[in-house]
Amino acid sequence: MAKIALGVTIALLLVTCFFGFETKSNIQGLEANLARTNDQLATSEQNLTKTKADLKTAQDNEAKAEADLASAKAQLATVQSNLDAATAQAKDLTAKLADAQTQIDTLKKAGTPVATPNGPTLADMDKLNTQLKDAQAQIAELNQVKETLANKEQDAEKRSDDLEKQVERYQSHIVKNGLEGEVLAVNHDWNFVVLSIGDRQGAVSNAEMVLTRGASQIGKVRITEVEPSTSVADIIPGTLARGVSVQPGDHVIFPGG
Repeated sequence: MAKIALGVTIALLLVTCFFGFETKSNIQGLEANLARTNDQLATSEQNLTKTKADLKTAQDNEAKAEADLASAKAQLATVQSNLDAATAQAKDLTAKLADAQTQIDTLKKAGTPVATPNGPTLADMDKLNTQLKDAQAQIAELNQVKETLANKEQDAEKRSDDLEKQVERYQSHIVKNGLEGEVLAVNHDWNFVVLSIGDRQGAVSNAEMVLTRGASQIGKVRITEVEPSTSVADIIPGTLARGVSVQPGDHVIFPGG
């Protein structure tokens, strides 16, 4: 009997050691997974912080580009107004010159002296010609300024559009802090899940979310496809605790930064 009891005791000790070893191994595996998850979460938060900073810079640049565009448009409108006025003046002077030339030609044909009390003089013609040349020079200068400002407006508009797209790109990578959802379905063969959050709730592609069950963190997923009310996310390898599998009803949360 003593030998049997001793054998049973030894067997129990071996079983206890085996389960103790398994428990210790499981704990170490959980701790390693948790450490990896925390590291990945820290990296995600750092990336989010940088994206927010880049977004703020892009928004400031966009505001400046829009102000430059508005200024260029205002300057162009002023130049166009001055150009219209100078063109109208040149047209009026051209008409006066033509009228004066007609009168002079009529007087010459009639043998009447050009310098009549009510008729134009050669000095008047010279003055009108000088004014017309000045107006034409002003028109040429204003046309050059107009062309320069038009190019400036186009550049400012393009820069504003480019920065607007840049802002949209940064915004598309920022998830609302505290966004939560639920796992609706799991495909274990392909290692992905379907979530209850989509574009309408603020989900975006490539966002990493923490998987939770109750009060415990069990892993992480990365969103790959976004629909209006749902999204598909890959389970990130190495983030699941040992022996744990994702189940419908588990929750996901984006902790933000």
